[in-house]
Amino acid sequence: MSRKAGTILTASVMLLSVLTACGGTGTVGDGGKGGKEATGEGASSNSQKPAESAADKPAELVFHNLAGGAEEQFNQMFGNLIRQKFPNYTIKFIQSKPGSTLPELVALKERVDIVYNSIEYIAEPLLGTGLEYDMTELIKKHKVDLTRFEPTIIDGIRAIGSGKMYMLPIINGRQVLFYNKGVFNKLGVPYPKNGMTWDEAFELSKKLTRTEGGVNYLGLSASPAHILRTNQLSKPYLDPKTMKPTFLDEEWKKLLQTYFLSYGQNESFAKRTAELKRLPYYTEMTNTYELAMFVFNSTFPWDGAVYVKNIDWDLVNMPTFKDKPKVGSQASPGSFAITSVAKDKDAAMEVIKFLTSDETQAEYSKKGIMSVLKSDAVKKVFATASEHKDKNWSALYYDDFAPLSYKSVYELGIEGIYRPLIPDIATGKVDLNTGLRNIQELVEKYIAEQQKK
Repeated sequence: MSRKAGTILTASVMLLSVLTACGGTGTVGDGGKGGKEATGEGASSNSQKPAESAADKPAELVFHNLAGGAEEQFNQMFGNLIRQKFPNYTIKFIQSKPGSTLPELVALKERVDIVYNSIEYIAEPLLGTGLEYDMTELIKKHKVDLTRFEPTIIDGIRAIGSGKMYMLPIINGRQVLFYNKGVFNKLGVPYPKNGMTWDEAFELSKKLTRTEGGVNYLGLSASPAHILRTNQLSKPYLDPKTMKPTFLDEEWKKLLQTYFLSYGQNESFAKRTAELKRLPYYTEMTNTYELAMFVFNSTFPWDGAVYVKNIDWDLVNMPTFKDKPKVGSQASPGSFAITSVAKDKDAAMEVIKFLTSDETQAEYSKKGIMSVLKSDAVKKVFATASEHKDKNWSALYYDDFAPLSYKSVYELGIEGIYRPLIPDIATGKVDLNTGLRNIQELVEKYIAEQQKK
């Protein structure tokens, strides 16, 4: 699982790698100042130390990126930052690769203290290897106030753990609608706005799907896995009580009809999809300039910096269902999990507490990393220290988050099943009911096979 996860890891986790590149030295949490003033001790409930602090004692912490990132990336994302804040800590990193995946490390009795990945893909290796650890008592002991966090994320984490807190979120992301201003200007169509319904987005897409100057322009597209895993109806792939797939439920018809079929059966769109052997993706917006709008991760401008530099772009919030106004996508947080074999769990929690403090989260936000906190002050400074500070970042907070759907240990495998089937369903090559029935049957077979192992 962990090898594949590296290619589709939630952008919120990957975005941390740009922290130093965006105008810093890796000392995000204290702005390069260090000391009590910078860390804000006493300034927030999350910054108060326990009476006998683990932060000042020597400790060794071993980190493992379940997505397979290299040590250099880890240091850019976390290592340098943690070492500066905690000089008494020895920070080690084990890369996930053949021979050192989490199950293999467990078999070799190699200790791992903290694992991290996006919330969609952390459950499988963590729960599958028996390394899960309920952090509830540590959270209380270290006075980490969970009411400061986006509540849908905390609720979602509790759902994954059947009430237990197996992880805490560090940074966040969501789905938004990006658009290429050049295509709109070329075709004389007004730009999209915050607050559109899906019906309004489809009407806009129709005006943009036409041939002009020998170019077949397309109005709208989306990344299937990203938009479905964070869908606005909070529909899970599996029923958490029965562990049976849910793809025959009516909500999936509504989701696929809205997210894909409403524009996918246009003749030009279907033809281009057949040529690409996939749905038009962000490269058709940024590289070939034929796609006007694309629903994707809010962190794309940083993760895809090499692409967005080629176009004049902006963003609005993801369109909403008419009967669910102000409900956007689900959150997609990158999370840290302390393992059951962690040698110094208090030291591990000190690191997590530091990364989720108001001060550190505000610095993340300035760089363009969406916070996991509810704080208006943290939201207000979003992207102000980034090269994209003039974009419409109000889009990120225009809507509420949809409740986080249940995430099982089979998320990645299920996405691998339905992703290649979506293009034929979207373009009408396969009937919607037939397509969903096919997905249901394939997922049922997959789950049965996995449960036998």
